[in-house]
Parts: sequence; structure tokens; C-alpha cells
Amino acid sequence: MHAGILKKVPRKTANILGHPGHHQWNFFKNKCNICRRSTIFLCDDATQRWIRKCLWCRSTPKYRAIVSVIESQLGMPLAAYLDDRSHELYELTTTSPIHKCHYHRPNYVCSAYFSDKPFKKELAPRVWNEDIQDTHFQSENFDIIVSSETMEHVRRPWDGFKEIHRLLKPGGIHFFTIPYRTDYLTRARIDTTGDAEVDLLPRVYHQDPYRREDSLVYTDFGSDLIERLATLGYQTTEHLEWKETADIRDDLGPMRVFQSQKTSA
Repeated sequence: MHAGILKKVPRKTANILGHPGHHQWNFFKNKCNICRRSTIFLCDDATQRWIRKCLWCRSTPKYRAIVSVIESQLGMPLAAYLDDRSHELYELTTTSPIHKCHYHRPNYVCSAYFSDKPFKKELAPRVWNEDIQDTHFQSENFDIIVSSETMEHVRRPWDGFKEIHRLLKPGGIHFFTIPYRTDYLTRARIDTTGDAEVDLLPRVYHQDPYRREDSLVYTDFGSDLIERLATLGYQTTEHLEWKETADIRDDLGPMRVFQSQKTSA
């Protein structure tokens, strides 16, 4: 793994140095809202020039948008919220800047998804291998659940949303980002109603932090998302975040974050 990372360093460095106009250089103006530090936001992939990462915590605009929405709803910094150990947060990744800042907390739990390893197993303290369609956690266990670009990869995503609903305490909230379009209704790319998967649309894979095999896109989410989540017992709000100092934006538009609050048992 370390060799793979080292191979990427020269390429990423070349991208940074070769495209100086893609970055946000103003160290004294920029401030990351996750690590709370003055920073430079750097683009290390010229094909995605709007994805600029914090120099310190490597946060992307999506994660900075998620934390911005979380803190606006809490009325306090996430760190201050988690200082109260009665508050429990579960995140569906082990590679995010939120994880980097809060993994040491006893009330922060996270999970990876390794399909080639047993699920419901603890990989490290408070780090689990889980399939979000069926986890080992007790019901009504978490105040906040966070996911980013995850639910489109869940084989049966509505089972995943139902499981998240089960895990949330009454009034608990799932904050998430997903690829989302307003010009069509939600559609399955893969038919998973039977034992065998049937391709309905050409297969699409996203970059996966663990294994490419686990990054298959099963669902394209569309304009009926909020309505469909309501049938599962959620009240969902769509937030459009744009903050210059934290470099929160989606290319030329705001970043979209969904907030789904558990409203029924």
C-alpha cells in the first residue's frame, strides 16, 4: 500500500505545480472548517479542478460541505458536540477528514466495506467491516450518521436507508452526499431483485478507497429521492452550500448535502 502511495506522489506534485491557477492560495483568507486551520486548498487532479483539498487534513469540498451543514444544524462545532460523550456519531468510511479529526473519540464509530472479508467484524477499536444493508449495531444507537458518495454503491440502497433509520435515535439525522440529478427519477442501473445481478445500464465504477470491485454504481438517484425517503420515515432537507473561505463549492455551483431526520419508528 505504501509503495502505491509513493508512486502517486510525483504525479500529484506535478499536477499541483503544473496548474497553479487551479488552487486557492490565500493562506490568510482560507480556513478549513474541518481541521479549523488557515490553509491552502490544492487541486492534485487537473481533470477535476474544483476538487481542492485542504493542505492539512486533505478534506474535499464535499466533506467540508457536510460538516458545514452539520454544524449549522447543531449550532456548535462538531468537536464541541462530540465532547459530550452521550452523543454518538457513526461514519460509513475510515478514510475521511472527519475520521482523521475524530477517530480517537470513544463516541465516534466508523466502518469500511470489504466484500472479501467477514462483515460485522471489528478491524480495529471502533472500526468495523459492515454492509450498511445489515449491520451489527443496536437499534437507536446513533445521533448522527454520515456518508459521502456511498449509497449509490449499496446493492439494495433502500435496504441501506432502512438500516440507517433503524440505527438512528429518535430525531437522529443522516447527513449525506450522493450523485444526484433533477432531470430524471431515481433509476436502478443493476437489477438486484433476484439472486443474479442483471445489468440494466452500462456498468459504472467510481474510485473506491479500498477495492475497485466494491465501487460499482447500482443506483442513479433522481428528483423523487426526498419523496421516497419520506416513505421510510425520514424528513429530508436539501442544503446548497457555498462558502468562499472554506472553498465549499461544486465547480461553478453550490455543493448539495442532504439531511434526513428520523421522524417515525
